[in-house]
Amino acid sequence: MGSFVGDSDLRLALRETHRVFRRPGAWLMLVLAVAILTISGPFGTLESLRLPARLAYWSAVALFTSISGWGVAHWTIGPLQRRGQPRLMQWALASLAVALVVMAEVGVLNALAFGQVPFTAQGGLSLALSTVPVAFLVTAALIFAPRPAPVDSGAPAARQPHAPRLLARLPLDKRGALVSLSVQDHYVEIVTTRGRALVLMRLADAIAETEGCAGRQVHRSHWVALDQVARARREGARGVLELSDGREIPVSRTYLSQAKAAGLF
Repeated sequence: MGSFVGDSDLRLALRETHRVFRRPGAWLMLVLAVAILTISGPFGTLESLRLPARLAYWSAVALFTSISGWGVAHWTIGPLQRRGQPRLMQWALASLAVALVVMAEVGVLNALAFGQVPFTAQGGLSLALSTVPVAFLVTAALIFAPRPAPVDSGAPAARQPHAPRLLARLPLDKRGALVSLSVQDHYVEIVTTRGRALVLMRLADAIAETEGCAGRQVHRSHWVALDQVARARREGARGVLELSDGREIPVSRTYLSQAKAAGLF
């Protein structure tokens, strides 16, 4: 079913984090943050560390905490979305996870830089007050930020009458006729006649956006467009559909009667 089958939440989180840090803007913000922290020397680093050591310390802090923060946020949000948790609950729990991981990392870096873990009550409170707001901002960016669809002056397929709304979630070059939808962890793999893409959403929500395209859910993890089914065969109490692109989709016993009613068998 493709290279995405069996991806764990950890692998998906790593992939999403990699996407974030492929953007030049992310590295520019990181460099600016390191520069500001090195020059200002907060938390006593201005007095306790010389400029080269201070630059190395804040570079390590910024790099490790930013990468792990994004990764932990993605890793935490995925299962929460899959369980249908409210977005405010996702925000709170993911922020707590990010804050705890970042605080632990800073503690280790402080132990390496200063020879001891400066976790006095006052130091721990200062660290928490500086970490928790950042954690909430990171997870808010992932959960609440709008994801606008690309706009093209050439009237893409998503704007045409009766075209499924789901196509608007795809890159312009992959907006063709729908072939199938398949669950890949907490993503849905959308396959069209022009390619495929992973979209972070539930299968039920994706199916709801296929209006204008005749199709059927044939398995708890699969939906197919009826006009893209080339052949169908029975295998005991279940079935198998061969699609126009050569892939085979299973039909579970639960959905077999509906598939028959749609004329697939």
